[in-house]
Amino acid sequence: MLPDFLKRLMGGGSLAAQPESWPEPLRDYMSKRSRVPRDKALSDVRFVVFDSETTGLDLTKNRLLSIAGVGMNGSEVRLDDTFGAMVTQTDVGGSDAAVIHGLISNDLADGLPEDEAASRFLAFAGDAVLVAHHAAFDMRMLQKAIAAHRGAKVWSPSVDTAQLAQRVEDGPMTSNQARGADPRSAYQLDTLVERYGIDIPERHTAAGDALATALLFQRLLKKAERRGIRTLGDLLAR
Repeated sequence: MLPDFLKRLMGGGSLAAQPESWPEPLRDYMSKRSRVPRDKALSDVRFVVFDSETTGLDLTKNRLLSIAGVGMNGSEVRLDDTFGAMVTQTDVGGSDAAVIHGLISNDLADGLPEDEAASRFLAFAGDAVLVAHHAAFDMRMLQKAIAAHRGAKVWSPSVDTAQLAQRVEDGPMTSNQARGADPRSAYQLDTLVERYGIDIPERHTAAGDALATALLFQRLLKKAERRGIRTLGDLLAR
């Protein structure tokens, strides 16, 4: 056994680089790391559609407030396969968070540490394909949340519903709701939810936005199939 001080030196100064020091859910997630078969039929793929609420959009300084996800088997939304966690952030909250996210300081104070919340979500997702609206941001926030545990990474493949909508629609002007829309906002979640007639009562919360995105993804998968996108490899192709 190496002395702890040698482990720290070899690990770049942090024992967090050692897998045994990671949160158990993160170890569980990393143990499932595998390459999802690209020839797998979309109907056989488990997706986890998720949303994260954050203190802002600046990846360098902003933090998670909450994260929620809902599982899908192919295009079937599974309301019995869900995840939700609040994140402890004692120095944020108040009126701004309440207005934007429906959160108050007490909600956040009773939450999980940021790395624990992200780790539990990833363990819930397991080997599923992750789906989010403007997925790059949410994926990077997940990675940032577990960054202290060096060597751990978010390895799951991901699908961006904004990009998928652009790919499978004939264009943003495909409905009465879209006509006259600002092209820059044509693929925002609010716009797409309205375009597809999706009514979710708790929008702009992680749980509400995750469900809205899941129902949007369900509709986009049907369009994708009509365009010959039938396997996971087809879906992940850029």
